[in-house]
Amino acid sequence: MDDVHIRIYFREADGTLEDSQQEFGVESFGGAIPAIGDMIVDPGVLQGLNRHEPTNRRVWDVVGRVFNPRDMADYIALVVEERAPNPHEYGVIAG
Repeated sequence: MDDVHIRIYFREADGTLEDSQQEFGVESFGGAIPAIGDMIVDPGVLQGLNRHEPTNRRVWDVVGRVFNPRDMADYIALVVEERAPNPHEYGVIAG
């Protein structure tokens, strides 16, 4: 499982899948492959913004998984929709 690569694809409003050019190992997700319905806190924060302020963060809702994308057997494409966190989620977004 350690040599599995997880690549993020954003699902746009029209349904188009956009390759984010971001790859992660399973260790970035606690050793598990995120499933549909999971929420991921975007690890990036715009330069100059406080990463501990939840309003400066984005979350990704996992809406699909594609195994063997582009005939790459050791890859999983995670299809996500990006959004701002809602106030009820602030407690798990940033500390």
